[in-house]
This record gives sequence, structure tokens and C-alpha cells, in this order.
Amino acid sequence: MTDLSIVVPTFNEAANIGLVIEGLAATLGDRSWEVIVVDDNSSDGTGDIVRQLAEDRPNVRCLQRIQDRGSASAVHWGVQAAHGETVVVMGGDLRHDPALIPSMLDALKEGSDIASGARPMPANLANRLINLYLGRDLADPLTGFFATSRAFFLRSIPRMQGDAFRVFFDLVHLNRKASLRELPSNVRAPIGGRPLRQTHILWALLCDVISKLSAGLVPPRLVSFVGVGVIGSSVHFSMLYACLAAGAVFWVSQALATITAMIFNFTINNILTYPTTRLRSGNYYKGLLLYSVIASFGIVANVSTAQLTYIHFKGHTFIAACMGIFIDVIWRFVVSNRLIWGRSSVFRKAAA
Repeated sequence: MTDLSIVVPTFNEAANIGLVIEGLAATLGDRSWEVIVVDDNSSDGTGDIVRQLAEDRPNVRCLQRIQDRGSASAVHWGVQAAHGETVVVMGGDLRHDPALIPSMLDALKEGSDIASGARPMPANLANRLINLYLGRDLADPLTGFFATSRAFFLRSIPRMQGDAFRVFFDLVHLNRKASLRELPSNVRAPIGGRPLRQTHILWALLCDVISKLSAGLVPPRLVSFVGVGVIGSSVHFSMLYACLAAGAVFWVSQALATITAMIFNFTINNILTYPTTRLRSGNYYKGLLLYSVIASFGIVANVSTAQLTYIHFKGHTFIAACMGIFIDVIWRFVVSNRLIWGRSSVFRKAAA
């Protein structure tokens, strides 16, 4: 009987995962425990290393996901595969100290529903907004290191989002009345990778909150995609009027504005909306070319829908324009999400 399951989502953590498991073994000793590494098909062989370690350690398991991506859904997978009555979620980059786990388990035994490792963080804007939204006063509302009962987590999963900004944030949001204890955590600098800038955090947080306000009907990625499009429209008009002011004819100005906005939208979506499947180097330019083709079909759908709506509503220009834009945005999101950044990405298949 396994009492404790540690879920570790990974992507390209070959240099770290062995040390993470060694740290867990040193801390947990003779306890009944297992570690479930949920690997998003890392290109550096992280999954192979975990399987090699499992040959000598029967309590080490590897779930290698070929198509799915993202730490939130990886944690969901790991918790559902867990055997232990208690689950701990932690990173695979040596950022979290396993020595804190016994204190987390003690907090749960004393009645807390969730115990988390709180990093020493400044009271920045992101944290203040998150606490305001959650109705709590947490030192670290975005921690990736926490413990709870498996039953508690499983009850929450049907309402959680697979592409949520942070699993802990999502869990606390859905269980606002749950008792929670924060424990001071000395966070070590990760090996490899870069910390998210506050701008990225605020954007992801905003998209997640808007999604939650829609009761999950609009996924965070769609919120982000539309948000980038709204910002891109300002880029479009800025370029349009700048060209007109420079003396260019309208059709040239409109063409340059459209191309500029399209490149802007693709680039920002590649960075903010799809950070875990970001296209780099040559794939970036190939993706931009494919996005251009997708966008061209979207423009045709936009104009056609707007025209049909205009005729049906007998000249209501605003309604017709909105319908055209709606169809265009949904078309771009669905097709781009699938072919460029999603599970059926042509670039992922080419790399395989």
C-alpha cells in the first residue's frame, strides 16, 4: 500500500530529474512512497532516464505523453495515476526542496486541506491582484509545490482547466473555503530555463481569470488569442494611418497594415498564448507562412459572412462586421491551434 505519491511534470529535465529523485529518496527514506514523472515527450531523453532509474527503484514511474503538453494537464494525469492517499506536486528542475515534504504532511495531518511551499516573494502587482481575486492573503499564490489528499484533488479535477495558468491557483480558486497552510520554502535557482517575467504572469493570469468568469466556457488560450487580436488591431490602424500620412495610397497602406498586424499577432501568440509549444528558428518562419495561408481563408470567411449578415439584417453594418470578425477569429484560432501549435501540429510531426 502506497501512502504518498509525488507528481513531477517535466519537459527537458534530463540534467535534473535524477537529482530530484535522489533528493526524494534521501528525505522520505523508509516511508511508503512513489514518484510519478509525467514527461511531455522531452527531446533530451528525460523519459528514458526515468525508466532507467525505475529498473532499480520500483517506486519510480514514468508517464510519457506523446501529444499533450502543459504542466497543468500533466499534473492532472499524474494525480489520476497516483496510488497514494496523499499527493505532492513539485517541479523537476531542482527548484523545490524535498526536505519540506514532511512538514507538509504534518500540516495535512493537523487538519489542513492543502499545504504549500511559499517562496519569499515581494508584494508585487501580480500577487496583490491574485489575492484580491481569491479573497485570501497568500505569500505565494503561484507556487508549484504543494500537498493535498488525492481524494480532494480528484474531486476538483472535473472543474479544473487543463491549460490553467497554475494548478495551485486553479485548485485554490475552486476550493475557496478549503483550509490552507503555507510553509516557508527556500527556493533554489533552477538549472536551465528562465523565470517568467511579471508581464507574462499578468497576461496569463488575466486570461485565466476571464476564462473562469465565463465558467470555463471560453478557454484561457482562446481568451489570449482574442486579446492578442484586439491589440493587433491597434497595430493595424497605427500602421494604416502612418502609411496614409506618408502619402501612400489606401490599398498599399491597407496591405502593409494587414501584413504588419498579421506578423505581430503570430509572434505574440507564439510567445504568450503558446509558450509550451513555441516555434523557434526555422519553424517560426514556416509557421508564419502557414498562419498567413490560414489568415487568408479567414479574411474570405470574414467578408462572406459579413455580406450575408448585412443582407439578412437589411443593412445593419455593425452587426454584419461583428459577425464577420467573429467567424474570422474562430477560424484562425481553431485551425492555428490544431495545425501550428496544437496536438496535430505539422511541425511536431516533422520533428518526430
